[in-house]
Amino acid sequence: MKKALFLVLLVVSTGFLSGCDQPVEPAAVDAEVIRPAQIDLAISVAPTTRRTLPATIEASRHSALAFRVSGQLQALPVKAGDIVKEGALLAQLDQTDFKTVVDDRQARYQLAKVQYDQIKALIAKQYASQTRLDEASANLKAARAALSAAQDNLRYSRLIAPFDGVIAKVDIENFQAVQAQAPIIELQGQESVDIRFSIPETLLTHINPDIDASSICGVVRFDSQPDSEFNACYKKHDSVPDPLTRTYRVVFSMSREAKFPIFPGMSASIEVDMGNFLLAEGISGAVSVPIESVFETQGKSFVWRVTDQMQATRTEITLLKIMEDRAIIKGLDDATPIISAGVAYVKEGQKVRAINKERGL
Repeated sequence: MKKALFLVLLVVSTGFLSGCDQPVEPAAVDAEVIRPAQIDLAISVAPTTRRTLPATIEASRHSALAFRVSGQLQALPVKAGDIVKEGALLAQLDQTDFKTVVDDRQARYQLAKVQYDQIKALIAKQYASQTRLDEASANLKAARAALSAAQDNLRYSRLIAPFDGVIAKVDIENFQAVQAQAPIIELQGQESVDIRFSIPETLLTHINPDIDASSICGVVRFDSQPDSEFNACYKKHDSVPDPLTRTYRVVFSMSREAKFPIFPGMSASIEVDMGNFLLAEGISGAVSVPIESVFETQGKSFVWRVTDQMQATRTEITLLKIMEDRAIIKGLDDATPIISAGVAYVKEGQKVRAINKERGL
């Protein structure tokens, strides 16, 4: 029994010692680390398609006319819708009081002129002092100014059309009392009309500051005449947004060539080639990327571009402008994949995989 136990222990010990003599195999090398990354695509900022936008018709030239003096209306020869020429009489106040004042000031002026001439003649003969002549001269100037003011007020009692146009609105009846500077007639020009529409601020930032109005045009269609098309060209745009919609007003101008009446307030649409209209010099070929994707090194701007092999490669870009959470840059093509978060932790040539964005609750 003891002999058998001894033989078993001997065999086990021999196997253990022989195992210790075998060479140790090296540990397996870790697999290459692939970094998860948020990847976005660069988006072209050049709108290349034509857009149809809702628009409203406005008068290209209009004026709210008012008397410069108060009085009672005596003549109102126009009504809304009338077409008038420049210089035409639109309204007139009772001129009785104005003419009376003119006659009074005329008499005072003539008296002052006679007195001045008499004293001047006496001065020549040394029968009057220089002081009396100075007083007469001052009185003459005051009388002349009073006469001029009275003549102006008489002229202001007539309301004259400042340009050719159509009477858009009349806010008074004949023989009513009129207060100075209170608008009573609205006159609108007839040569052309304005087409007003709105664009968001993301598009306004690309408007060419040196726009040639004759080359930036669109096609206007009226809701009441959808089969008729008219040409309209750029006129101006606002630099202050609407406080409610945060959009900017753009105005095109159109000549009155339609065979049907066109009035301010009518609804229309305008088809515009936004690429020609908005694409400013220096923006051509630019793309938009998340602001977090841009980083700087030694005064230069870069992004991490993702290659077809899903490797990160540092790419120099030109930063044009910042628009809220987006950067407008040059140096990338449209739809180029880039790393848009955690760029400080990415290394050149590092393998990455895209993170799927999860929906919020």
